[in-house]
Amino acid sequence: MEITASSVVRARVSHARQIPVANRFVYNVDYLLLNERMLAAGAGPRLFAYGRPNLISLQPRDHGVGEFEGILGIRQLLEAEGCDCPSQVLLLTHPRYWGYSFNPVSFWLAFDERDQLSAVVAEVHNTFGDRHAYLCTNKTRSELNGASWIAASKTFHVSPFFDIVGAYRFRFLIDGNRISIRIHYDDHEGGGLQTSIVGVRRPFCNRELVRSLLRRPLGASRITGLIHMQALRLWFRGVRYRPRAEPPEDSVTR
Repeated sequence: MEITASSVVRARVSHARQIPVANRFVYNVDYLLLNERMLAAGAGPRLFAYGRPNLISLQPRDHGVGEFEGILGIRQLLEAEGCDCPSQVLLLTHPRYWGYSFNPVSFWLAFDERDQLSAVVAEVHNTFGDRHAYLCTNKTRSELNGASWIAASKTFHVSPFFDIVGAYRFRFLIDGNRISIRIHYDDHEGGGLQTSIVGVRRPFCNRELVRSLLRRPLGASRITGLIHMQALRLWFRGVRYRPRAEPPEDSVTR
């Protein structure tokens, strides 16, 4: 499969924390990796739609941060940050199933003319309806690969069981067969969280979409339920709850 082709990604998502209580979980989640040209052309399998209802769909309003809305906004963001104009942009996200959407994190992947990953915009959503983006690039603007760890200060309230302190490190490995994204959060207080999204790429076709619906028919509502279930587990085990903090004025952290 070409690295910039649209695909269904059968992924395993894992979270692990040690302090103040150990808690680890692994869930299977089906993501879509969507090429911007395919979305702009309104192409794709019959069961998928962009900008209109369908069994599996994506709405332009589902993505974007601050003044940067949708696919065009991501290109504008990259240009404003001094990044080279990407040859192609792909969106890794969890779509709407039966019209319902919730995405803890999606990734805009910018590829250069050699199909090398040059920049990533990690678009983070919390359960309070807030959004924020982390721009991941090498300082030299060189390729992002399995050896590249990108650091960014934590500035956005995500989990109510962590303060807004510390820093993230991101690593991305994308090829024609699989994806591997790792996010390590260090709270600078002896704790933190390790997250990974690892999966196999499958063709973006009706057959694979039907398989996704049969494997996890509740779609994004299942993700919302799992998040709240884990939150209750931490709360019952005595982890302190932090109330929502106002999002930072700047919608992008570099």
